[in-house]
This record gives sequence, C-alpha cells and structure tokens, in this order.
Amino acid sequence: MSESRSINEERDPMSIFSWGSATDTGNLRTINQDFYATSNTLFIVADGMGGHASGELASEIAIRTVLQEREYITPDDFGNQIRLANEAVRSEANNNPDHKGMGTTLCGITQIHSNEDVFQQLAIANIGDSRVYLLSRDSFSQITQDHSLVEEMFLQGKITADQAAVHPNRNVITRALGIDDDASVDCWHIPARKGDRFLLCTDGLTNEVSDTEISETLQTYDNPQEAALRLVSLANQNEGKDNITVVVVDVIQGSDVDFPTEFPPSPISVGPETERDTQSPNPEFETAASSITPEWEPTPRNILKLAIAVLSLLLVIGVFIGRDARDNYFVTFEQTENISVDNSQILIFKGQPNSVLWFDPTIEERIPILGLDLDEETVSEIQKKPEFDTLEDAQIFIDDLKGVIEKNRQRTD
Repeated sequence: MSESRSINEERDPMSIFSWGSATDTGNLRTINQDFYATSNTLFIVADGMGGHASGELASEIAIRTVLQEREYITPDDFGNQIRLANEAVRSEANNNPDHKGMGTTLCGITQIHSNEDVFQQLAIANIGDSRVYLLSRDSFSQITQDHSLVEEMFLQGKITADQAAVHPNRNVITRALGIDDDASVDCWHIPARKGDRFLLCTDGLTNEVSDTEISETLQTYDNPQEAALRLVSLANQNEGKDNITVVVVDVIQGSDVDFPTEFPPSPISVGPETERDTQSPNPEFETAASSITPEWEPTPRNILKLAIAVLSLLLVIGVFIGRDARDNYFVTFEQTENISVDNSQILIFKGQPNSVLWFDPTIEERIPILGLDLDEETVSEIQKKPEFDTLEDAQIFIDDLKGVIEKNRQRTD
C-alpha cells in the first residue's frame, strides 16, 4: 500500500484543467483510509472502509484500477471502468480473509474524448457518499447524490435537509465498491465550461464544514491548491473526526458563457438496475387512500408484494442491527491454539465481543503488549473484554497500560 495516499501526474500545458489537492488523517483517526489521484484528464477520490488496513487497501485498489484507463468516449465507459474497480476490490477480499467485508466509496471527473463533439465534454461519476460539487458563475451546487440511508429518507420526504445534516445514521451508506458482486454507478454528462470549478471530497470534509463555508472558501481562494489546503484546515478546526480528502479542479479551457453550467437532476445509472423513489408524497391522496380498506386476496401478485415488503423490512432492520453491532470497540488477547495468555498479544477489536447475526468483530489495531507484561489483576480484566464507545477511548486504555508497564520496569531497574 502507498504511504502517500495519492497518485499525482505532472500537469501538461495542453490540459484543459488546473488543480490542487490535499488529504489529512484528521484529529482522531490513526490511519488515512482515503486515496485519490489527479492527472491531466482524470480526477478520482475514494474513502475506504473495513477496519485497519482493509479500508486503505480497498480505496487504493479502486483508484489504481480506474487509472488503468485514462481516456473515455462516453459516461457509460467511465461508469463501467469503476465497476471493474468493484471486481478488483471484491477479488482481493475473497482471496484474503483478513480483508473480508472491505469496501470503498468513489467519485470522479474525467474529460470525454469524442470525435463527434466540437466542444469539450465531461463525465462525472459516484458511488457511496463521496461528493462532487460545482461552482459555476457564483452558483454552488452538489452534483452527485449520496447513496446513503439518510439521503433516501430525505428524498422520500421523511426528514428535512437540516435533519439529514445531523442525523446519527448519516454515515450508513447503501452503495459502495466491493460490497456486492456488481455495482451500480451514477454518471452525469455535462459541458466543460471555462471558469467552472469542481470539488471532489470525502465525507470527512462535508461532515465538518457546511456547504456555505465550502462555497465561500472556493470563491475566496483563486489558486486551487490554496483552496484545497484551506478546506482541509477548516475540517480539522471543526473537530476533524474523520480522514479528509479534497481535490479542487478548475476548467481553464472550454466554452465561455455568462450563465451557470446546468447539469441533469437525475444521473444515468450504469450497472444493475437501481430503483429510487424520488416523488414527493401527496397528502390529499394519502388522506383519501387511508379511508379505503380493501380485502386482501392471496393472489400471486399480492404474495409477491408481501414478500418484497417483508424483505425490505428485514433489510432495514439488518442495517440498523449492523450499525449497532459495529458501533463499539473492545480490548482482549489474541488467543489461538497452543498459545498461552502470557504469550498472547493484545488487540483492539471493532464490534461487539459476541457476534451479532453475521456481523463479526474485526481487528482494528495490534498492540505490542503480551500477557506476561501484565500483573494477574490486569490480565483478568482484559480477559473480560472491556468495551469502549470510541477507538480513542480504547487507545487511552492501552496508553494507561503502557504507563503502568513502564513504571514497573523502572522499579525493577
């Protein structure tokens, strides 16, 4: 895996783009699971997930797979290349049990190379909750749509935009690379307009910095590199709970117009058919319908509807159970056959001490402390698998252990 967490191509004077980029681990995380790439025609950002090592590997595999193709003729071509990244991430996970369940979000912009187009064209794509924004003639808009549980609740009119911004389940995503056998990628086809500025970012930025602050920053800093660095700095100033990655892309060649660039409100879906109900509910219809109670008949069509409803309910329940099953950390010894506690290493796990349904705890960190370094009382405490709300709390517990061990060594000396 790359330690720099990025691949950056030197700018060609003939490129229609100018850009700047920055990534940071944040204030709380110990590793950076984001990965990004910049080139003369292609810009991509990914946010990995799946525990220590797995998340950072998933994002890097996805980026490197997309980079294998640098020229695209249609948005579908771009989307299909991202689907190949899905296969690459799943292949690694299937071949290595340590990386089971890893995945990554991804968003990107690429120049379209079509001989039929007189004007420059761009393709934009995303899967997950990493975003692409557009600043065009002082008009600031989010192009991509988050594939998350909260976004679907918002589109269905169940919650407001303000409620979505602070919802406790806003990080529960419904689509990502590496999760399913095939991936459905959203794509947009828009013109390249001189003066337009695009922002690609992970949720480490958008969870900490409001759209208003982002827009003001992009309009304040003309240099894209300065703008990227400033946005990362703002996220860290507002707690910086997650990894933060920002790529700012300026279009410096293209059609020159005085009005903001428009883009389709709905994307082209590349991959398996994905249904999304974006219609707002009609209160009058719901009131009228609520007074009608037709007798249910066990026809094949009704049975199919009932089965779909039950499966949908089970899926939602599974999402929330999975979140609770993973929203925890605990510390214990890595006990394997024929290895005593004295010779066992301490591990920090993410998840519940006991598996919940199919959600098994995963190793978050390995600690260079053995059972023989500790007294009997501490060994007994760790064997009880103490639990913590956050990774930081678990790390504080480990730091306290290290302090006790060091004091004991000084006394011995």
